[in-house]
Formats: sequence, structure tokens, C-alpha cells
Amino acid sequence: MAGILRSLGRIKTLDSDKLVQTELKRCLGIADLTAIGVGSTLGAGIYVLAGQVAREEAGPAIVLSFLIAACVSLLSGICYAEFGARVPKTGSAYIYSYVTVGEFIAFVIGWSMIMDNIIAGASVGKAWSQYLDSMLNFTISNHIIDNVGTFKSSWFGDYPDFLAFSLLIVVTIIIAIGVRMSSFAMLFFTILNLVVIGFIIVAGAFYVDGENWTGGDGFFPYGASGVFAGAATCFYAFVGFDVIATSGEEAKNPSRSIPIAIVLTLVICLLAYIGVSAIMTLMVSYDNLAIFAPLAEVFQQKGMPVGKYIVAIGSLIGLTSSMMGSIFPLPRIIYAMAKDGLLFSFLARVNPNTNIPVIATIAAGVLTAIMALIFDLEQLVQMMSIGTLMSYTLVAISVLLLRYQPRDVGLSKEAVKQFALRPLEEKTGLLGASISSKYTESGGKTEDGADQKDGAATAAISTALDDPATTKMDQSLLKNDSKESKCSLCGSPSLQSYLYVVFAVVGLVVIFFSTSALLIFGADHVTTASWWAMVLLCLFATAVVCLVIVIDRQPQNKMELYFSAPFVPYLPVISVFFNIYLTLKLSLPTWVRFFVWLAIGLLIYFFYGIRHSTEKKDRSTPSTAETAEINVPSVSESAPLEIEKAEPQAQQTKDQ
Repeated sequence: MAGILRSLGRIKTLDSDKLVQTELKRCLGIADLTAIGVGSTLGAGIYVLAGQVAREEAGPAIVLSFLIAACVSLLSGICYAEFGARVPKTGSAYIYSYVTVGEFIAFVIGWSMIMDNIIAGASVGKAWSQYLDSMLNFTISNHIIDNVGTFKSSWFGDYPDFLAFSLLIVVTIIIAIGVRMSSFAMLFFTILNLVVIGFIIVAGAFYVDGENWTGGDGFFPYGASGVFAGAATCFYAFVGFDVIATSGEEAKNPSRSIPIAIVLTLVICLLAYIGVSAIMTLMVSYDNLAIFAPLAEVFQQKGMPVGKYIVAIGSLIGLTSSMMGSIFPLPRIIYAMAKDGLLFSFLARVNPNTNIPVIATIAAGVLTAIMALIFDLEQLVQMMSIGTLMSYTLVAISVLLLRYQPRDVGLSKEAVKQFALRPLEEKTGLLGASISSKYTESGGKTEDGADQKDGAATAAISTALDDPATTKMDQSLLKNDSKESKCSLCGSPSLQSYLYVVFAVVGLVVIFFSTSALLIFGADHVTTASWWAMVLLCLFATAVVCLVIVIDRQPQNKMELYFSAPFVPYLPVISVFFNIYLTLKLSLPTWVRFFVWLAIGLLIYFFYGIRHSTEKKDRSTPSTAETAEINVPSVSESAPLEIEKAEPQAQQTKDQ
């Protein structure tokens, strides 16, 4: 039992070699990553969700709802940006949790992310099919029902949606061809989508009527509560930017491009959402918005049928890019988990011609297509978002914990700068196709058969990126009490100060769950100011303030990062609260389906992953560095003659 518990909590160690080695193709720049992020995020939310929220929850004040939702999303986005710069590896929240809180939590997060992306891809494919079917007067669905039939169970949809199934298979094939093909397709669809959005704003500006904001029920027809309720719904319109972090091993300069791409994605989506929702509610009164395809119907109501069809085409384009954005990270997450031994090893096989994990891509695409084939859109939507919100929460917690750890994790600012200054041929591993095909072991051979001169290329990379503190936690720091005290006095984190932070974070999570439960399930008592509800809220608030002060007074790690989240610990703490609150807002069937999916994952982990984990194998085998440390004698034990013999060798190495 003790061994199992240690296995559940083992943390992934990433030295400089592991951070730069990859079998994938590094070819994505800032524009590519931004296109992938915008394409994943700017989909159904702008064409369907905006009208729904304006009509039922916020009215014209939906522009404020989107602004609040964007600010909350930005909190998580900044945390992802720091991790993307610190640990540029495929896997996103999975790998970030693995290097911070341990293997078991990382598996749960990764498994949840797989579920979320499968369901997101299936739901968008289903929405695409239904949207086109409605434009064709439901000809497709009626033909399938008449010739194939319907499902007779409430567990499935009304009829098998072969159009959605076929569409998802085509998207899977495009993604399996290669990352350049995928990024080009998403860039193309994203540009078309932004052109349509630009048309909506410009053309709609000629039909605006300020009376729709000032007359009738005014700008706040549902009050402030409606604005915040709308913000909770609009938050899901910004879900999708984390796909950028999933592409860490395929970015040319991930430490620089991932943070920039995440911020650009959120800013572009915010401007698009606010612009379209403002024009829409200024053109037509919020209570006259159509239930289905409200944005397209706005132009029809204003006597501009051409605009209706342009918006309809834009909707299909936006849904297509969103669908690709949902499927794109799936094989990367599966590949990362299989590479670590937590999923079946054959899923980590990479095609040498495309540098794509083809088996993982096909498996994920086929499963997504089957989900769209048999389930209804409403059933799929209910299962979404729980994994994403859990990922957001764990990433924020991980950022908080790493800032107060006594060890350094990831790439430092200086390491990234030194490496970025090297010529392209020297840094092929990070900015080129694949380090695994260029640099293997010291003194090995490259693909063209040329000898590496004493591993000079590998040594150059290791010198530029190597930080001894990233390989292992300094055991002497953890065991030497006097050194802990000394570090605490000089402002450096120690094991004791880090444990204070860990306990404080656990306490905050418990309090946030309790507070969110009170605000959601005891909302009536809170709004009527029941004495017991007010007392609990005051106690929770006081405890949160005390715990945040405890965290803030602990010394932070001095490691300089290429991009750092500001206002730590406050920003991650606020992000954790909002994510936990939104998680508890999900319906009971969503939690039931999640636990069923989690049960399947736990069977895989305990019967396969826990025994085949590469981290377990690494720990059971002494590393080369440890062997060298044991075998190399100290200077005092070495003979002067041995030192003299070493000097010419050192000079020769220096000359090389």
C-alpha cells in the first residue's frame, strides 16, 4: 500500500534533454498558434450563444457579460502562458500537473481532457450537421429517417447522423496528414471567419438603433444578476485557447510564442464577441432575437437576405474551425500520456514521414465521429466543460505551487535567450524538425551518417538549457534543517515554507468548494440574507484572507522565467475560485457521466499505467549522473599525475 501511494504521488522530472527532445515536428509560429487558438475558440459562441444569452439572461448588457467572462478566462490564460514558457511539452494541463502535483492527479486531468475534447468535437460536428440541415429545410435528416430509421432508446439521439460522422472523419484525415496541413487549414478557416465577422459589424452598423439600448427595459433588463449569469454562460465561449499549450512540442520557439498566442487569441475573441453582440442588440431589440440562428435572422428582419446567407456560411466556417480545434489537441494529449507509459504504448507511435502520432489521431477521430453519430447535441453539450474547468483549476494551482517550491522546474529566461541566439543549424532540436532525428546520444551519428564530434551538438544544447536544479530536487535542501532555516532567512524557499503553501492551498480549495456550494445551492438564503448564510460567508471570507496572507508571506522561487504570471499568489487564487464555482454549476447528469468515464480511466491506470509508467522505470534505474557522482573520485583523492593527464584533454576539447 505504501508503494502504491508513493506511485500515485510521484512527480515527473524534466531535465534539459527531456525538455527539448521530441519526435514531433517543430514548425508552428505565433501566427499558426494564434490561428489554432482563435479557430478553436471563435465558433458556435458568436453565432448562437451570443443571441441566446442576450435574449434570455443579460439583454444588451451582454457586452459586459463577455467582458467579465474574458477577464476570468484571461486569469487561466496567463497561468497557461507561464507554464507554456516554463515547460514547453505536449500535453498541456496533463504535463503541468505531472511535474507539480503528481502522477495520479495528472492522469485524471489528462483522461478528463480526452473526454472533453472528444465530446467538444462531436458536439460541434453535430451542430454543423444540424445547421446545414436546417438551411436545407431538414432534407438530410428526413431522408435518413425514411431510409435508415431512428434510435428507439432515450440514451441515443433521434437518428444516426451520418453527415456529422463523415465530416469528422474528413477532419481527422486532414489532421493526420501533418501539423502544417492542419495549421494551414485552421488559418484559412479562421481568416474567413474573421472576414464574416467584420462584415457583420460593418454592414450591421448601418442598421443600428440606439433606442434598442436606451428605450424599453433599458440596457440592464435583467439587472446586475443577469449580467453575471450571462458571464457564467459566456465563459464557455472562451474555452479552447488551451489547445495552444497542447502544441508545445510543435512550436518553433514555445517559450515566446505560446504566451503571445494565448493573449492574442483571447483579445481577438473578446473584440469579436463584443463587436458582434453590440451590433446585434443595436439592430434588433434583445427580446425579438430568434431562438435558432439569431444572428442570421437579424439581417433577415432588417430586409437584407444576402446578409443572412453570408452569416450562415460564416457559421459553418466558424464551426468547421472550432471542430478542427477540438480534435487537433486530442492525439497530442493521448501521445503524451502514452509516451509516459500511462496509456498503451502503441498510441505513442509517430509516423516518421508526417511526425504525427497517427494511431492516436485515427483512434481519437473515429471515437469522436461515433459519438456524433449516435448521440444528440443536447446530450453531448451536457457532458462538456467539466474536464476543461478541472484543467484550468489544476494549472492555476500548479503555477502557485511552483512559485514557492525550493527547486527550479523548466526553462529559465537566460536559458531560453541563449538558445534562441544560436544559429538554426545548432538549434534544430528546438526550432527545427525534430531533435530525436538529429541528436541522439553523445558521440553517436546523425541521419546523414556524420559523426558527432564528442557530442558537440548535444553539449551545446545542454549547456544552453541545462539547469541542474531542474533535474532533481536538491535532497540536501530537503533534509538539512539548518540549511532550511538559512534559506528562509535569506528569502529563498525551503521545504518548510513550501509545506506551508501546500497546506494553505489545500485549505483554499476546500473553502472554495464550500463557498461555491453555498452560493449555488443556498442562493435563496444568501439573497434573503439569512443569518446563518451570512455568518458562513464571513467565516469563509476571513479564512480565505488568512490563508492568502500565509502564502504571500512565504519566500518565492528566484528562478527568472521568460514569461511569468503577475500578481502571484492573488491571480491564481482568484482563478481557482471562479473555476471551482463554474464546475459546481454543472448539472448532475454531467457529473454522473464524468464519473463513469473516470471509472474506465482508473481501470486502465491501475491495471496498466501504474506498472508501465516511464517515471517508475527512471526511478528504478540509476541515472548516468548518479553513477558518475558515485564513481568519480574527489580532487583530494586524485593523483597529481591524473590531473596533469586531464589538462591536455581539456585543452583539446576547448580547441574543438
